[in-house]
Amino acid sequence: MNQKERLCKEDGTEKIDQAHFRSMIGCLLYLSATQPDILNAVSILSRFMHCASEMHLKVVKRVIRYVKGTCNFGIKYKKTKKFKLIGFFDSDWGGSIDDMRSTSRYNFSFGSGVFSWSSKKQENVAQSTTEAEFVAAAAAVNQALWMNFFLIDLNMKQNEST
Repeated sequence: MNQKERLCKEDGTEKIDQAHFRSMIGCLLYLSATQPDILNAVSILSRFMHCASEMHLKVVKRVIRYVKGTCNFGIKYKKTKKFKLIGFFDSDWGGSIDDMRSTSRYNFSFGSGVFSWSSKKQENVAQSTTEAEFVAAAAAVNQALWMNFFLIDLNMKQNEST
């Protein structure tokens, strides 16, 4: 998805068949389980399933073309002796034009591949980029704490910080 492109419900283009659009989004959601690189775009596009237009369909087709070109990509898990929980997070400030809410994103890897990821619209409207980043950081820290407790239950306590 084009980073500069900001989608909205009423974009002035013609409405399309909702069932076809939902089917395409459903297929992409299924694919996002093994290709987390498309998760953010699919998450944003799924917001328009009830009011899809030609513009939204064009973006979905672009994502599908990307998936077609990256069929051999995916998550590869390799055997490794060093396990360290590593996490990344990000947010966009006011990413949704319709309600001005930001989107929080995070992913975590443990060993060789990413195994936990999320892209979710924030519940409140952030008043600044700093506030949007703090909300995203809080969501990522909650996930990191839960995973650290889970690792302790598996007798794989991590002494370093995540």
